[in-house]
Amino acid sequence: MNPDPNSITVMTPKIVRKTLGLKAGSFSFITIEHGSLLFKGETEDGILRLPLSMMGTFHNELLNNLFLYLSNNRQNGILSVTTGPFTKSVFFKKGRIVFGGSTDARDRIGNVLLKLGYLNEEQLEEVAEGDQGTRRFGVRAHDMGFITKEQLWNALKIQVVGISCSLVNFPVGTYFFLPDCVPTDAFSRFSFDPTRMLFEGLRRLDENQRRIDQGESNALELTPLQVLSALEDG
Repeated sequence: MNPDPNSITVMTPKIVRKTLGLKAGSFSFITIEHGSLLFKGETEDGILRLPLSMMGTFHNELLNNLFLYLSNNRQNGILSVTTGPFTKSVFFKKGRIVFGGSTDARDRIGNVLLKLGYLNEEQLEEVAEGDQGTRRFGVRAHDMGFITKEQLWNALKIQVVGISCSLVNFPVGTYFFLPDCVPTDAFSRFSFDPTRMLFEGLRRLDENQRRIDQGESNALELTPLQVLSALEDG
């Protein structure tokens, strides 16, 4: 239940909760306190309170403008968008996308590893059923000898691309931006231009719709590595 009738309850992706030091599986709240927007969440030591620089409702065009604003102004922080039961979060560092998270099970790293052929169904189940502790799925899969570090990094990049591109499928919803919440060194392995992410997402959406309108049975399905290759820096 909400601690304040005027607050909004959100379930943030695991990577956001971990970054902010929130309890696993906990809900967070957005509320107005003393005239300011605040993000609240439970930690082991109490309630975390962080100021929000932006919050509101969005549609496609506004979301595109948000990406451009964060990119052009070299912003650091977490942009979270929610439609229905799903929340997807994109991490910005100096205006570039460096990581992402999602509450949609289809975006899980295990599914990406399976689609890339790095894991088979039996291995996927074995990792999922193993001792989880504080380690994330990809780390457990690596420690069990199923994937290499390079395969894990490739899968993580594919995951970030997929989450970012899929935001163009969110027609309406709510959003908020937590400034200066990206760890300094943790997300330096790769980065992507937000405008290229949006263009790729729109291109894929338009192409899928064209094929559906023409009655084709299978919508466009690029392989994960084809998408990554199109967006890779250099």
